[in-house]
Amino acid sequence: MTMKITRTAGVVFLSGVIDENSDFSPLLLEEAPLSLNLAGIQRVNSVGLRSWMRFMVQWGDKPLKYLECPVVISDQIAVIPALRGIKSKSATVISALIPYECYGCQHQEDLMVQESQFTPAPEPKVLNPQCPSCKGEMDLVNPGQLSIFEP
Repeated sequence: MTMKITRTAGVVFLSGVIDENSDFSPLLLEEAPLSLNLAGIQRVNSVGLRSWMRFMVQWGDKPLKYLECPVVISDQIAVIPALRGIKSKSATVISALIPYECYGCQHQEDLMVQESQFTPAPEPKVLNPQCPSCKGEMDLVNPGQLSIFEP
């Protein structure tokens, strides 16, 4: 299965797999700002990533919003700055699943973090949620992943 594109109320939904068969060209017909809900993306391979980056070059510096990014997407955005924009950070991550862990009971969970929860200075952070298992405080597995929310 490859990537599918659907639209609802001004939001473009991508689902499936971003791979060698993914075609981002229909997105170039959309009005800016483009809101992409990526909750349905299950996997990204290297050839699909190349197609996504080609789309970013073609999209240019027009505003783009990423919504409900699964971890497979937030991981890519964290390590490939071009996915936030080629010449400037024209793409904004509005919400993304971020891995958390409770060091008290070892419970792990991917939690939805909103851009509005992110505090960039003096140290990038978000509020640490309560563990559903032991009620202790959960911590980010990889604090560097918060870079996706930086302006």
